[in-house]
Amino acid sequence: MPKVEKSTRAACKPASITKRQPVHVVRGQRIYAADTTGTAWRVLAGSVRLDRQEPNGEQSFANLAIIGDILGAETLLFGRYTFTATALSACVLAPWPEGQAAPAGDSLLRTLAKAERRAAEVIALRCGQAAERVRRLVMLLSHVPTEDPSANAAAPLQVVLPSRQDMADITALKLETVSRMVSQLRQTGILDPLCRDGHPSLRNFVVRGAAADPY
Repeated sequence: MPKVEKSTRAACKPASITKRQPVHVVRGQRIYAADTTGTAWRVLAGSVRLDRQEPNGEQSFANLAIIGDILGAETLLFGRYTFTATALSACVLAPWPEGQAAPAGDSLLRTLAKAERRAAEVIALRCGQAAERVRRLVMLLSHVPTEDPSANAAAPLQVVLPSRQDMADITALKLETVSRMVSQLRQTGILDPLCRDGHPSLRNFVVRGAAADPY
């Protein structure tokens, strides 16, 4: 597989992902574009934003996919993608359904039910107080560290935050408001930066305290 170069979302071209094996996608890479043909994918790691094209040609946030979600399931019915998918963080994607067989009916129903639940969660991210919207997004994106998948439930969760602009698009908040809310979460110790090369990360955090409580 050719090496994937890191780039911004605006400059990315759709990824040529056609092999029936897991693939790695860098942050900001377009995974596929709306109204193109392709296959469905399961998100094994990372997070993805889905955008719709507005009548004026601009892209606007439509939905979010996280670990375990299925991308592009509509291609099994319509043959084309409905949305444009872009990686919010480094992602690992696996073809779905696994193998060449079409998914069984119960698998499709589970996928539909999960998609409806995710849509409801995304709607909740755009309602209420700013601090609660950002906290909910942090919790939704949090996960057990991939390098320690066997960690018990008491192990602290980690989160890779999208860009502040992506967070603003997802939560329907202003960029300045999102930046302020993230700073508050850091100051209260809820977001504890991980260190990279001896420096605190601006995107990778351990989630501690109140943000890890269910809501």
